[in-house]
Amino acid sequence: MPSPRSTRVELEEKCIENCQQNGCHKKIFKEIVAKRVPICSWLPRYNLSALQFDIIAGLTVGLMVVPQGLAYALIAGLPPQYGLYSAFMGCFVYCIFGTSKDITIGPTAIMSLIVSAYGRPEIPAYVVLLTMLSGLMQLVMGIMKLGFVVNFISIPVVSGFTSSAAIIIAIGQIKDLLGLKDVPRPFLKRVYYTFKHIEETKTGDLVLGLICIVVLLALRTLGRSKWVKDNQETQKWKWAVKKMIWLFTIARNALIIILASCIVVIFIAHGNRGAFSLTGHLDPGLPPFQAPSMTIQVGNSTRDPLEVLSDLGPGLAIVPLIGFLESIAIAKAFARKNKYRVDASQELIALGLANCFGSFVSSYPVTGSFSRTAVNAQSGVASPAGGIFTGAVVLLALGVLTPFFKYIPKASLAALIISSVLTMVEYRIVFKIWKVNKIDLLPLFVTFFGCFYEIEYGILCGIGVSLMIFLYPIIWPKMIKAHRDFTVIKVNGDLVYAGMDYVTSQIQEASYQDPLPRGFIIDMNVVTQIDFTVTQSLLMLLDDFTSRKIPLLFSGVQDHIRDTMVDSGIDLKLINPSAETMASINSESSPFIDDDELESQ
Repeated sequence: MPSPRSTRVELEEKCIENCQQNGCHKKIFKEIVAKRVPICSWLPRYNLSALQFDIIAGLTVGLMVVPQGLAYALIAGLPPQYGLYSAFMGCFVYCIFGTSKDITIGPTAIMSLIVSAYGRPEIPAYVVLLTMLSGLMQLVMGIMKLGFVVNFISIPVVSGFTSSAAIIIAIGQIKDLLGLKDVPRPFLKRVYYTFKHIEETKTGDLVLGLICIVVLLALRTLGRSKWVKDNQETQKWKWAVKKMIWLFTIARNALIIILASCIVVIFIAHGNRGAFSLTGHLDPGLPPFQAPSMTIQVGNSTRDPLEVLSDLGPGLAIVPLIGFLESIAIAKAFARKNKYRVDASQELIALGLANCFGSFVSSYPVTGSFSRTAVNAQSGVASPAGGIFTGAVVLLALGVLTPFFKYIPKASLAALIISSVLTMVEYRIVFKIWKVNKIDLLPLFVTFFGCFYEIEYGILCGIGVSLMIFLYPIIWPKMIKAHRDFTVIKVNGDLVYAGMDYVTSQIQEASYQDPLPRGFIIDMNVVTQIDFTVTQSLLMLLDDFTSRKIPLLFSGVQDHIRDTMVDSGIDLKLINPSAETMASINSESSPFIDDDELESQ
């Protein structure tokens, strides 16, 4: 008779042989490739109809990203062309490795603000290197499936950061709206300088900027209006007019920039060159394709790699985390809306590769853009291939239109930014949190006000407060006591090492009451997990009660927790005690009581 071991070996050999005959290895390899390179899964099903939708969506988003890229680069403190350098490579890379059909990757207002704080934008080489290092970190996190770390950043923290960032960005653009020069970068100093030098305002910049803001907000409101309903009875001319207005509202940023530039050209033609502050000369053509340098020239000295990493400081952690948080939130939101799934780890890999490859074309860190993703979805994009056409529009702008960008007035770019970030101030969420759980307002306000001092302090303090709120019921679990002949202590939560000091102290305190009860029962009905420290604390508690000849029992213990307690040395008779055990302790009265006799401690 063959032994069980030889039988198992024979079965394994047969399974391997069947796998080889049926091509299992090839199938597994294909599944891995399809998961890590998602284009391999949807490209074979790609058709002409999907291509038409992707072209329309890609070109539409391209009309948005060109003016936004120029404007967002100014938020980052970089020359405007860096916004365009950041707007095309991510589109191409994400098309290959991304799992969301809707999201568009590129420069955003939030990421631009973070870059201005940590990337030393006065030296673009620092920013480009930060892009590479952030991408590598995101790539490693994706491969190791560490995307869950962003789950520790709660919605109130994100909301507080987003709202404060919107205000910081908007106030940062007032200098260009007023035509002020040499304004310091720190937020508080910027506000002080702006008010102190407000009499130096250039009338032309102020008037043009305000007009641009009004027109942009009006077009956005018009685009959201439902003045024609989509149904079969809608006349063709009404449908055509609606689509035309929609196109104008979507391309409003580009239209405003073009019209503002035309006004500048008219003034220059009439000999009035100083009426507006202009963007100025931009390096023409495409950026050079080269790897970022780990050594950077600063003044007359060269910073070695360790010094460069020290200069970038907390940005090496904050940039990749915030970038992924912004991107995955957008991807998941549109996946739920359009009923498909995204892979968080693969999204992290795709974003990391987009930043890594982007650094070779002088890009600053990119992430998902909510406004452009919304337009992409509304335009009917069918696949990530829409990003190819968006990137093509940016390349066309870099190759052909760069010489004309010098006529763009800074006030129009400031107006574009201000009108874009106004909706980012999430004031409504304050009322929602107030109704649901008021304590969650604390991390929101800590983050909100902290970011005005330093962004990393605001975010870290907000996360810290959120974790304290999360840990509070674990460290100090709610306990309910009921008194009769036996004292029943119900633990409303899991028992973990962090909370055992509080739990044992409360039980011991109850054991010194007068008159002393016949015994104590710890009700563990809602306890689903314990650890080694918990078992040792319970053993010490049992030793104390035994020395004082006070019975201590455990009721409602789940099977797996019972096994753990027994393995640690707790007597099985004390866990979920039988009627005989209870009778031996108390022969006159039952320790069990009704729930309505429970009173909160």
